[in-house]
Amino acid sequence: MNKRLKKLRRTLAKKDLLPYLVSDLTNIRYLTGFTGSYAALVIGGRDSFFLSDSRYEEYVRSILPRDVRFVLQKVDFCTTLEAELKTRGESALYCEKHSMSLASFMDMKSKMKRIRLYPAEDVVNEQRMVKDGEEIALLREAAAITDSCVNHLKSLIRPGMLEWDIAVEIEYFYRKRGCRRTSFDSIVASGAGSSMPHYETSMEKRIRPGDVLLIDMGCHYRGYNSDLTRTLFVNSIDPAVEKLYRVVQTAQQAALEAVRPGITTGKLDGVARNIIVREGYGQFFGHSLGHGLGLDIHELPAVKAGDVKLRKNMVITIEPGIYLPGTGGVRIEDMVLVTGGGCEVLTKSSKDITIV
Repeated sequence: MNKRLKKLRRTLAKKDLLPYLVSDLTNIRYLTGFTGSYAALVIGGRDSFFLSDSRYEEYVRSILPRDVRFVLQKVDFCTTLEAELKTRGESALYCEKHSMSLASFMDMKSKMKRIRLYPAEDVVNEQRMVKDGEEIALLREAAAITDSCVNHLKSLIRPGMLEWDIAVEIEYFYRKRGCRRTSFDSIVASGAGSSMPHYETSMEKRIRPGDVLLIDMGCHYRGYNSDLTRTLFVNSIDPAVEKLYRVVQTAQQAALEAVRPGITTGKLDGVARNIIVREGYGQFFGHSLGHGLGLDIHELPAVKAGDVKLRKNMVITIEPGIYLPGTGGVRIEDMVLVTGGGCEVLTKSSKDITIV
């Protein structure tokens, strides 16, 4: 954690953004290991301080690095924060703009009369884009658990099951293997429902022979998230849907082969999208190619049109899809680690056409 804090302080100093208020709890976890529900972290030029209430005092003191001082909030947040800043001779404070509502910002401005407040860049989120060794190891484990779940489901799925039964089985499987929860509500979309990229799994709908079965799932393991989609086929596959699958499979593989440090997210998105457009399905692929993931299921960078360059040790998803309303859809999604010369696919589940 010390390395992350030191790196952040160097970046903030170069950008002249000290002192800097970190209010996003996920970012605070990234920097300190704190997993509670109430905290603020101020990165200063000379030292930093962590502000929370009595519920977390003992816990926080046990995890904080030596150069981060714990401040116990005994009165309201703004009074405590302003007093600490004035003790350090500070007259300004830069705030994470992405995690603070306008109402909160204006409330702080009205109560902290002696401190000038400025909305600032999302520096921590940008730092989190590139993973360190510990993060990569945890993401590998999360991916491996998810792959195991795919294999479990393949042996379990049969016609007549409720979509909901499969979603519950996914959550049970993860929790039995040390996961706190799923990364998001699992998507189990059968038949024509698979044409909706963010379909809401039904508690009543039963899987039928001949159905497309799109399953998008992930686990939350020791703070880190996995994300994987596989499209399966129940008892048989319609030749028209098989064609869709082949196009998506080709597009995804081309994108995987294009991943490397330096490529822009826009160019990478275009590699897959151009194949789908060329095959006549461009209007049926409406979402971005992927996203970063880690402590959050959706992190920077967004893998879409734009000029953000991939860097070594970023972890992203590659998930092209084709969705035909009233018919069904196909999506194939993997977690990908950007390496020095290309990429490593962290999710290993087969992408061959699978009939269950």
